[in-house]
Amino acid sequence: MATLQQIYTIVQPQNPIIGRVTSAMHKKCWAVLLEADTVDNHVNRLALAMQFMRNPDPLVPKLWRLFLSNSTVQNAFADLSALSDNDIEYIVVNDDTHVFDWLANMEAS
Repeated sequence: MATLQQIYTIVQPQNPIIGRVTSAMHKKCWAVLLEADTVDNHVNRLALAMQFMRNPDPLVPKLWRLFLSNSTVQNAFADLSALSDNDIEYIVVNDDTHVFDWLANMEAS
């Protein structure tokens, strides 16, 4: 497990991998703009996609911290750059934690 100093350092969204995480989020937003309105949680998802596409800056720190809550990410704290693009997309979009949906619901509440 990482020390508190390591966690503090990595929680700051300046890590170079944040660009890849943000890109995965953009990719998901584009898909959500085209999804059917019958998709679970569509209203919140669409609102987040539109908000993120207009101005991602206020959402990036929240996205980053949700991303860091994933156990795969936490196991890679020593070298986050080792995460593949597929890993990142899975965590942001398809993982059981559904970072995208978590953020959509957080922003809606």
